[in-house]
Amino acid sequence: MDAKAYVGTVKKSGALQLELLKKEDCVPSSKVLEIGCGYLHLGKYLIDFLDKSNYVGVDPNDWLRNLAIKKDELSELIHRKAAVFLNNENFDATEVGKEFDFIFSHSILSHAAHWQLNQYLENCLKVLAEEGVILASIRLAEGNEFGSKGNNGEDSGCQEWKYPGVSYFTWATVKETAKKLGLSAIYKPEYTAFYIQERPGEYHDWIVFRRNKGSNRQNS
Repeated sequence: MDAKAYVGTVKKSGALQLELLKKEDCVPSSKVLEIGCGYLHLGKYLIDFLDKSNYVGVDPNDWLRNLAIKKDELSELIHRKAAVFLNNENFDATEVGKEFDFIFSHSILSHAAHWQLNQYLENCLKVLAEEGVILASIRLAEGNEFGSKGNNGEDSGCQEWKYPGVSYFTWATVKETAKKLGLSAIYKPEYTAFYIQERPGEYHDWIVFRRNKGSNRQNS
C-alpha cells in the first residue's frame, strides 16, 4: 500500500504539529506520547526535539513506521534518542510504565468510533502526569469557520473505526465525555487558524484536555 495515499498528510504537517505542542509549553525535557504516530511526520521532528528517552509512539500500523524509517533514514535518530514504539489499536501505553507531560494525536479521533472517544481519554488518563496535557485534533459536528462543514450538528455515532471516512462528535459529547472522566475540554480555534496558514485543507478542530483540579486519579 502507498504510504502517502494512506496517510494523506505531509512532512510540513509534522512541523506544524510540533509548533502546536510548543504553544502548550512542550520543551525538550517533556515526556511525550504520540498516539497514532503513523508515518512519523511528527515523530521525525519531535524525537529530534526531545531529550533522550522522552518519546513514545503508539500505532497499529507498524508497516507505515518501518517505511518511514527506511525512507528517511531515521534509524540512527531513533536509536540515539531511545524512542519507543508500541503496536496496538487501543491507545494504550501503560506497558512502558511512565507518565507523560503531553499526549498528542492528530487525525485519530476524527476517524474514531463513537465509543472510542471514551476509550481514548480513559487510556490517556492512565499515563497522563498530574499537570499533563492531552492535545488532539477532532472533527466537531458543528463544523468551523475554517472550512469544515461538520455533520449537521449531530454525532456520527459510528460503531467502528471509520477510515478513510470521517467521524464527527458534537462539542457537547466531547465535553460530557471529558467531564465524566474528570477532565476539562478547551476548544482551540486559534490552533486551526495557525495550522491552515500552511496546510489549508487540514482544518481539523483542536482540543486541549486537562485533569480537573481535585479529580480522583484512582478512577483514571
